[in-house]
Amino acid sequence: MKYLYLLLLASSVSSLFWEDFYRTLASENAERNLIYSPLSVDIMMGMVYMAAGGNTAQEFRNVFKLSENKSQVANSYRKLFAGIRSREKVLFLHIANRIYVNRKYRLVPEFNEVVRRAFKAKAKSIRLDGPVSASLIVNSWILNRTRGMIRNIVSPSDLNPDTSAFLVNAIYMKGQWVFDFQADQTHEADFQVSPDKIIQVKMMTLSASLFSADLEDLDAKVIELPYRNSTLSMRIFLPNRVDGLRKLEENIGLLKPNLQKNSVNVKLPKFKIESSVQLKGILEKLGIRDVFKPTADLKGLVLESGAKIDRIVQKAFLKVDERGAKASAATGVLIRPKKSIDNMKLPPMEFIADHPFSYVIHDHDVIYFRGHIVEPHW
Repeated sequence: MKYLYLLLLASSVSSLFWEDFYRTLASENAERNLIYSPLSVDIMMGMVYMAAGGNTAQEFRNVFKLSENKSQVANSYRKLFAGIRSREKVLFLHIANRIYVNRKYRLVPEFNEVVRRAFKAKAKSIRLDGPVSASLIVNSWILNRTRGMIRNIVSPSDLNPDTSAFLVNAIYMKGQWVFDFQADQTHEADFQVSPDKIIQVKMMTLSASLFSADLEDLDAKVIELPYRNSTLSMRIFLPNRVDGLRKLEENIGLLKPNLQKNSVNVKLPKFKIESSVQLKGILEKLGIRDVFKPTADLKGLVLESGAKIDRIVQKAFLKVDERGAKASAATGVLIRPKKSIDNMKLPPMEFIADHPFSYVIHDHDVIYFRGHIVEPHW
């Protein structure tokens, strides 16, 4: 997926922005399960950049490494969405973005046309003098766009009549593993949340030939679980120590481990996670500040001055079970790898995820989802 790769490569490799972003987000959510999508945040920021001018736009160029040529940026996103729609036949990825603007401002018609064509989204005027009805409008739209998967992305307390504009984003995916876990072997097992807390989880088991590695420098292991008929996979980083997750996530950086095929005995808990994150504070820490001030230049979004972005909310959902992420209704086929001479030389890696771990759902160098599991829930 060439265009998506190039789009995110600039921000994630050149500026290290996304690694700093995740380290901050993971630290703020160290005690709870986390899922977020850097791809989706990138798309939201691209939408806002289309409306930004002056210093507001310059901050976006500095932080996200965006071109001054906005037509070129819009074209990159247009190709990104075309690639997402065309490339995956079994894995389903759905992204819903919208900018809601207080009705006291008048929208720039040209902005809606640009984001409709390039981002498959739009800005929408909304009355905010009734926070309950406004939140119902937003939540109903998200519920509809995500096929009933994501609910209550905003609450009435998030909105007030003085709000200028806010962004909402919801994203979810479903897919099937290449190597299904055997459902009849899923069993109750201990999961050590912390040195002094143990809970019961539904532990899945799998023995397969997987890309994997021992990460001695990070005192951790990693495996790659590929999705069927897709170039995406879930990479799971498991610290060797029960309390090693924070150190792992602080140091993992842009690590590209040299993964090798090896026999692996996997134990992984089933889990569901729905996580809502407020992004404004993190973006401000990392250099995106002007767009949140009363002096923000968003004249490409509204005709009046004084509009600013008050809130950016992302909600993501993921379910991992024996068949994959958000298991579909299609019949799964267990594929057993052939044993090679090389694999028989080495004892299987024991990958027992019975304590907190980190994960990435990615395609080449593009990260769709990222997060950690501290306390699995099903």
